[in-house]
Amino acid sequence: MANQEARPAGRRTGDARGKGRLEEREGARAHGSGQVPDVMRDIQLPCMEDLGMRPVKADEPMAALLPKRAGVYYRFPRDTASGYYWTFADGDFAVSVTDMTLKRDFRERCRHPRFVGVRYFESVRAEEFVTGKRYEGPFLEGHVMRSERWDALLYAEVPARSVEIMLAPAFYERYLRDEYADEGLDVEAAFASIDGIAQFPELIVALKQIEAYRGQGASARLYYRGKVNEAVALIVEKSRELSGAHANGAETGDGGGAGGAAAVESASCARALGRVIEYLDAHAREGADAETLARIACMGQTKLRAEFKRAFGCTITGYLQRRRMADASRLLAESDMPLAQVAAAVGYRTPERFKELFEREMGCSPAAYRKALAPRAR
Repeated sequence: MANQEARPAGRRTGDARGKGRLEEREGARAHGSGQVPDVMRDIQLPCMEDLGMRPVKADEPMAALLPKRAGVYYRFPRDTASGYYWTFADGDFAVSVTDMTLKRDFRERCRHPRFVGVRYFESVRAEEFVTGKRYEGPFLEGHVMRSERWDALLYAEVPARSVEIMLAPAFYERYLRDEYADEGLDVEAAFASIDGIAQFPELIVALKQIEAYRGQGASARLYYRGKVNEAVALIVEKSRELSGAHANGAETGDGGGAGGAAAVESASCARALGRVIEYLDAHAREGADAETLARIACMGQTKLRAEFKRAFGCTITGYLQRRRMADASRLLAESDMPLAQVAAAVGYRTPERFKELFEREMGCSPAAYRKALAPRAR
């Protein structure tokens, strides 16, 4: 959800609802600093309030059904959308995952403070009225917009699933320009250059790793910041490649030696995993055999299994099951489809096997999940 607006920070006074919101904000305070992270305070929270979103409280039935991650979950009112928006913010950056299905077409309108971001839409159909851009997933967005207003339409017939990195000006005006001081880096131009790019599997893999990570505490903070730095480096390098501003290692001789060979191999592996992830996301229902995936990755089955586990922290089968359970969760929340039909729709031949795996992944039975998310008052 890169659609944020800024309001002056500070405490509200007034009714109990406003007080409740302030108390809910306390859960987003950053690691003992005593201050809400700037990117959360200045960009994310005002937008979510304007759009009618609110934090998922720990005592809500929905909370027990969400993936366990460091960070905060938000949701729309139940008559607007099912699913969630999750974010982890740490001062000058934030990462987020959106997994929602709208009940009706939804117009997003809010103020838009200055920031840059990158977002991979696995699934979406949207129209931006400020930029005139229309897109459908899969789509990689390099988000740079100088308008102070955000205005977009999300279409209800397509689920909104995305992973995003947001950088506050403090991140790219100080940190990045110090890091690239001798290279005249224009961060906004670099992010804009990748908007809509068709092939960038290395970056998609990094974003999907953010989505898959389930760490907590200090390790989560270190992991997400590391992934943000990795993504920025990939974007800067791709921007140079697209502009033709530098020659590759083969032309300059800089790519020789063991270090250059290792970098080439790492980039090649990331591209291979990106192809595998794209295939799995597109064929979650029918699945894929090991031989097909190895052919897509252009590597042996044993190596593919090892590299996939190292990159995503789970097996290929585990990743596929997680995707299927996410699809099943949406069907359970949004339809009255019998459980046997839900099982078949997401790729399982028997409801018994589906029920077993759903309980393992979600911590409750499909029937209990549906009951917990039954429509009720906000």
